[in-house]
Amino acid sequence: MIHDLNLFPAATVTADPGMCNPSVQKLWQSFFLGKGDLTLCPGESNTFRLGSTPLPILPEGTEYALTADETGVAIVGRDYGGLMRGFVSLLMKIEYGKNTFSVRPVTEVSSYRIANRFIHICVFPENDLYFIKKLVRLAALCQYTHIVIEFWGMVQYDCMKELAWPQAFTKDQVRELVREARELGIEPVPMFNQLGHATASRNCYGKHVVLEQNPALQYLFTPDGWAWNIASPDVLDLLKQVRSELYDLFGEGRYMHIGCDEAYYITKDPALRALLPQYLATLTNQVEAEGRRPMLWMDMLLEADKFKNCYSSGKADEVENIRNATARSSVFVDWQYGCTEIPVPSLVSLKDCGRDCIGAPWEHPGNYTAHIETIAQNDLFGIMLTTWHTLKNRMISIPDCAQKMGAQSFVWSASSGAPEITATMLRRISFEGNTYESSGWSKEQIEV
Repeated sequence: MIHDLNLFPAATVTADPGMCNPSVQKLWQSFFLGKGDLTLCPGESNTFRLGSTPLPILPEGTEYALTADETGVAIVGRDYGGLMRGFVSLLMKIEYGKNTFSVRPVTEVSSYRIANRFIHICVFPENDLYFIKKLVRLAALCQYTHIVIEFWGMVQYDCMKELAWPQAFTKDQVRELVREARELGIEPVPMFNQLGHATASRNCYGKHVVLEQNPALQYLFTPDGWAWNIASPDVLDLLKQVRSELYDLFGEGRYMHIGCDEAYYITKDPALRALLPQYLATLTNQVEAEGRRPMLWMDMLLEADKFKNCYSSGKADEVENIRNATARSSVFVDWQYGCTEIPVPSLVSLKDCGRDCIGAPWEHPGNYTAHIETIAQNDLFGIMLTTWHTLKNRMISIPDCAQKMGAQSFVWSASSGAPEITATMLRRISFEGNTYESSGWSKEQIEV
């Protein structure tokens, strides 16, 4: 008879040296309800071993393999990220009694339906650093592989101080976020929108991070201020400096998200529209030469009104030329928020376009389920769940979407709901402790 494994808050394990970091220590302590104390001894790369359980075999095409029995726990990862996702799965399996912690015997290999699982988060002036840290940790618990971080006027650049609001994060604070993401096994991806959204503010509120502070810099933007002036060589020079600073902050990585969506003025201006193929060719080839794969939104590069329930704004006789102008390593990210049709028609249309393609849903279960099925059935490159400004009420979409892609959750999750699962996850990653305002996903419960 095989018995449950009784775990003790104070444990000594042999593990990948990379796990000897503060984030892993805090995660262990938190899952042991504040009593945990993990001692890590350096072992083989991409392994974790507690007790005498043999290391499992890692099947081809999987991210981790995990075994737990009465003699201990052993995890093997394809890489450090896979190892950490196996470690998270182990922590999710802990069952609690009065001063007891146990794990049922299990043999498990990862079963994610999509290999590249990105999540995109925005840093607004209304966000504090602790909130963003918890988002990074939540993404790791939900076993996303990458987190795209877009600072909406919220990082202090050396190349132009007006790119940041006065309350923007310092570079040291950004490095804290990046460090935590890497320690938890999730690759951080920098983002800076290099076509539309040049205000670094939501259009519905009329703010502009640069022009509110220095109107004389109008020449860098279209007359309405919303998009970058792609006819100006100064713009490409500035954007190159911005990317250089982001690369320094984020460290080595494979991707740079350059946005390139919703440039309304350019869409309606024939002269600027004619410059778009060369602008995107120059921009994406620069990013490629900088050692990154450029990622860009697709609404400007899809024919308008061609796909039912899908948003696009490109001219029929121009979109293919614009797409073909981008660097071959470019990753096309097709955001579609109103489509629940399977397959998502705009996304399927890109399958043979010669670039890796990602589907980007938003918060609605029908929307991200349609994307998951489309990507899995058509063997597309990956998914990018977007969150924008809706986390106050819709943070539950983050673990729900992850579970639909095969992420492990708590052993009791099948008997509960998305709000309870999300709330428990947030408690497990609140390493610093919560106030009333910082607990959960909203500062208030009622509008006052």
